[in-house]
Amino acid sequence: MSSHQEQDLNIDGIAEKDVIEFLQKHPRFFENNLDILSELRLPHPSGTAISLIERQVDVLRDNNHNLEQKLNNLIQIARDNDRLNGRIQKMALALMETTELDEVFYAVQVILRSEFDADTTTLRCFGTPKSPTSLDENSFVERDAALEKQFGKFFDKNKPVCGPLNASQAQYLFSDNAESIISAALVPINGQQDLIGMLAIGSFDINRFHPAMGTVFLTYIGEMIGRSLEPYLK
Repeated sequence: MSSHQEQDLNIDGIAEKDVIEFLQKHPRFFENNLDILSELRLPHPSGTAISLIERQVDVLRDNNHNLEQKLNNLIQIARDNDRLNGRIQKMALALMETTELDEVFYAVQVILRSEFDADTTTLRCFGTPKSPTSLDENSFVERDAALEKQFGKFFDKNKPVCGPLNASQAQYLFSDNAESIISAALVPINGQQDLIGMLAIGSFDINRFHPAMGTVFLTYIGEMIGRSLEPYLK
């Protein structure tokens, strides 16, 4: 007989599992034998023996505390989502009011900085403008071999990515601010058919964008920007 089996048996040779099964099959056992409850003593972390009822109260108190924490976390998540929904709505309205390409770029930058606390933003389009624009020529890039080498995995995944950038990516996207950007979100900008650009949101805070954070709202942002840009690109 193994030592584990010996520990599972009391002096009468009854296995612990048999006692457990009995109590599970007879949940009213202690209701019909209340005198036993007052005699049972259980070890307590403090070192003092306590009654079964006292121990149950402790367990229920701990469970209640854990449930309260979970509820508070859910409430906080709901509040955060409400705030994000409000910010997304503001961006949608701002983009709806744009009538030319320059205004789309400006609206994206303003909303991301004012509503989403972005320290810096970079928007790159893979197409060329249909009409003359005052935007910097670096706003329109060719998706060539060099760009694929730097961002190919991101393009293939076609989903937002959060976390630190490597030095080459940071330099390409943020130029003079590259060394100050220690976390970022890369967001694909999709048109109705193809990937038409990329958005980079940079932060001076290493915890602002991290790999474990959710990206649903970033996806919404990318889709809205894509629909707003597409009519002005060829």
